[in-house]
Amino acid sequence: MNCLTDKGYTTGIHIDTCSKNGITTYSSPKAHSSQDNGLYNMNEFVYDAELDTYTCPANQVLHTNGYICKKRKHRVKRYYTKACNGCKLREKCTRNINGRFIERSIYQKALEENEKRVNLNPEYYRLRQQITEHQFGTLKRQWGFTFTLMKGKEHVLTEVNLMMVCYKLRRLMSILDLNALKHWLSMLCGNTIWVFQPIRVVLSSFYTKNNNCKIENLNLLIPLEVFR
Repeated sequence: MNCLTDKGYTTGIHIDTCSKNGITTYSSPKAHSSQDNGLYNMNEFVYDAELDTYTCPANQVLHTNGYICKKRKHRVKRYYTKACNGCKLREKCTRNINGRFIERSIYQKALEENEKRVNLNPEYYRLRQQITEHQFGTLKRQWGFTFTLMKGKEHVLTEVNLMMVCYKLRRLMSILDLNALKHWLSMLCGNTIWVFQPIRVVLSSFYTKNNNCKIENLNLLIPLEVFR
């Protein structure tokens, strides 16, 4: 199974979980979070998977003690070297008085494999834009759905889901034409209308007890004509 996602889903733990469950990810790679401060970027340090070490631009080896520490929401291993003292490239590498160190996520291998797949298959990844992006373009640009009226995650998701239902119905009208859509909806409702029967009975009893009135036609509560 393949999975195409944008950067919002490019997290190490999710990609690693997918890999362990037989799901091949093609998730848009994120740029490394290291600061662009004029010093050597982490990409200039070469990782040796067999020895679990990094080699710096000065050809010195950074080792780790294997301890995994928590950094905000991430779990990383740190790699150090004592060779920074007296190194000719130190000014281009670090301003830390203790020397340069590298932090590597425990999910870095999964992230790198995902990035390699995306870079080797650019046309395949573009399918995601063709499949998913036009819905949001229509909702935002043509329908003006650039903000929500509700607040709170549950309420906002309900509002968004309603908009998605409207979008899908509109797409079906374009694909099937209006009369064909009405035909299929009537068939669908005809097969599921029995689900509303217990609800109508309960509501009938409620209204009769509370309003002292007799409802002779239960269709007044949920008109079947709505589903025809």
